[in-house]
Amino acid sequence: MYLVIVGLSIWITSCGGASLTSSGSSSSSSGTTSSSGTGSSGDVSLSQVSTLTFENGTAQATLDIEDSESVVVVVYSYNSSSSSDSFQLGSESATSSLNQFSISEDDDADLTEDFHNHLRALESDIDEEPEDLAGPSASLSYAVSVGQEQTFKVLNSYSSSTSYDTVTATLRVSTSTFDIYVDNRNEDSLTDDQLQDLADGFEDDEVRALYGNASDVNGDGKFDILFTQTVNELGASAGGMVTGFFYAIDLFDDATYSISNEREIFYSLVPDPTGEFGYSLSTNFALTNIYPTVMPHEYQHMISFNEHYFENSGSAEASWLNEALSHLAEDITELNSSDFMASTSLENPSRISSYLASVDSTCFFCGSSLKQRGGSYLFIRYLYEQAELGNLDQVSSGAELIGALLDTSNRGTTNITQAVFGSSDDSDLASLMGLYSLAVYLDGTGIVTDDRFEFSGIDLRGEQDDNRGTSLTGPATQTVSSLPYTDSLSGNAISYLVISGSVINANGGVLELTVDSDAEMGAYVIEL
Repeated sequence: MYLVIVGLSIWITSCGGASLTSSGSSSSSSGTTSSSGTGSSGDVSLSQVSTLTFENGTAQATLDIEDSESVVVVVYSYNSSSSSDSFQLGSESATSSLNQFSISEDDDADLTEDFHNHLRALESDIDEEPEDLAGPSASLSYAVSVGQEQTFKVLNSYSSSTSYDTVTATLRVSTSTFDIYVDNRNEDSLTDDQLQDLADGFEDDEVRALYGNASDVNGDGKFDILFTQTVNELGASAGGMVTGFFYAIDLFDDATYSISNEREIFYSLVPDPTGEFGYSLSTNFALTNIYPTVMPHEYQHMISFNEHYFENSGSAEASWLNEALSHLAEDITELNSSDFMASTSLENPSRISSYLASVDSTCFFCGSSLKQRGGSYLFIRYLYEQAELGNLDQVSSGAELIGALLDTSNRGTTNITQAVFGSSDDSDLASLMGLYSLAVYLDGTGIVTDDRFEFSGIDLRGEQDDNRGTSLTGPATQTVSSLPYTDSLSGNAISYLVISGSVINANGGVLELTVDSDAEMGAYVIEL
């Protein structure tokens, strides 16, 4: 049996080569860097930032620094797997092999990550060409008038791909491109006026203009949205909150997949102030925070599947990038007069906060837990903004970048580098991760004035207006009080190490960084 599930959104409630185009002010780097070797970083020319490159796994910088001053050493990995690479600051060799250290994402796995790993494993079973899979009959018609009922099959289990509730729902709002149904059991949970406001606020034409088109397997020219308590109960069954999901099996015939609804459809939860179906969710919070984000989020998953699988005969997008693009789609409600997503949606700051707090142990290329989503979203947000600024080599706008990432059979990091550089060279990925790692630290600090290292749509060091009281304070840092210092990074994690001038001067003013000769890592020194 072949199975695809794409785009489940979950909350857990509990206590070298190519480079970005240079812009802005620049001057020669301070310090001394070694000749190029196995390591690779994005090309940076800033008076406050030194690029460290490696020769035989070692890079050195000689710093003229006062004891009272400090630097930040940024060490980043661009490994697209979850394997770990170690590094050592300081010249004293503590071990013969640095690979004794390991960080695993499994050490802090949560329900979200576990479930998404399960879904992606199911998704990987699809290996047939689209034409080999029977779709629903083109003659099927679901012409329904407002007030009429339909029955739907809604996935109700984490552990089964075929277990579902049969839900009877009434069509409450109809537009030219989508219909909104509400489970009859929950008919009083949302008023017609509230549903109409949601429909008015969700301009799917804007999403399609940036992301492309969904499929139309039943030929009705529409997609459906179903609000049902089954989604609430699905999350509650595993101790979390599922906000919504898109299930790609709905695009195939029910003779092949018994759970299919044979149409484009995605599902969302209903307000539940008393917690009758799971975690309590007020109507106001659902209307202000949940629905305006979950609707474009799941619609992006629908578009992504169509573009990758049906239009380009490829596999569904890698989970981490699929989720990142869906979280970026949530920002569609913040389009300004220039069609630029000028700020973030209400739900993205809290995800970013989780990522920044664990940036040194989070590989967002490796999965889609809440903090991993925060990282992957922030990475894609960075690339989107850089495209808008004209700082990317191959794409001239954010819309062009999104189009390149969607209208393709490429997946994951290969998709990223092909869209940005037209190649899949590891040095291109290194450049992007290096420059992104600097932007994450430098944003809001005032240390540099260069738009390659600032976010315009979010302040990583400020209060967030997200109805949650989120305050971002930049990425977590570690203070290095003595050398040598040894640590490791898993996948594409980033370490920000604060070192005082007194510690550096105690080592002759030389800062040495050693990595394994085959490590996919890069580094910078930022003068504070």
